[in-house]
Amino acid sequence: MKPRVLVLLSAFNGQSYLEEQMESVLTQEGDFTLRLRVRDDGSADRTEEIVRKMSERFPGRVEYEKGRNLGYNASFFALIDGARDCDFVALCDQDDKWLPGKIQAGVAAIRNLEGPALYCAPSVMTDAALKPIGLTRTQKRPFRPANTLIQNICPGHNQLMNTALLKLVQQERDLSGIYVYDLWIENIAALKGNIVFDKTPRTLYRQHSANELGSRGSGLGKLLKAGERALSGEGEKNKMQMAAFARCYRRELETNGLNEAVQEMLAADSFGKRLRFIRHCPFYRQSRLETAAFKAAFLLGKY
Repeated sequence: MKPRVLVLLSAFNGQSYLEEQMESVLTQEGDFTLRLRVRDDGSADRTEEIVRKMSERFPGRVEYEKGRNLGYNASFFALIDGARDCDFVALCDQDDKWLPGKIQAGVAAIRNLEGPALYCAPSVMTDAALKPIGLTRTQKRPFRPANTLIQNICPGHNQLMNTALLKLVQQERDLSGIYVYDLWIENIAALKGNIVFDKTPRTLYRQHSANELGSRGSGLGKLLKAGERALSGEGEKNKMQMAAFARCYRRELETNGLNEAVQEMLAADSFGKRLRFIRHCPFYRQSRLETAAFKAAFLLGKY
């Protein structure tokens, strides 16, 4: 029996690029069957019309749910919690374009792994017209909780998980403490399973004014973007999510020797405490420069 892949897409006022994205998903070919489930997060444009049209083009393969507006984070968790009758789950944004072979590569990479497994890959960043402008981050150092707790380089639009990981992600959690769903998934995979990173880009990732979260193409651009996010308070949001994750997985973090460091970091409410913590900080990002930037942001109270 071919593996069953369920693709989850949260849409909100997505009429500009939704049809192109859905077509790139539904025309994926390989040794699998594929269904696409779309949750409409309260759109007021032609999103429903477009989904209905694509459902007619690909009969029996598109599921549609008209929902109230929850925001992209809660909307994706609603989709994840409702995922059933599948062997793999892939997450999908409304405004990208998937490259041929994306799902086949993901399924092949983790189908024979035991236990929770997450597949991800970099993306080709583009402008609104899909003109390439750079690449998202690639893996340089191991994916361990000491890295993933403070950095996400596995964005949701490139995540594909097996059912063992799906069941863990579906466990009860307090959404008020979760800033971004994909980092939550990545942390669970790093703590309790495997992350396989394919260095071949698999998605055209649009950067435009309507993006909820974006990036920049060059190394300097990525660093500047990270700096902007830190100054805007994103570091504090990530820290809030770390606290929520530590509450859920305290025992596993203790086993990995990280819980004490997490608690010390969360309690560092003065410059002196932050300076003492930095001297033996076990956390790292994928490059030395990014790690140094994290430490500087933490010392300044921006993380």
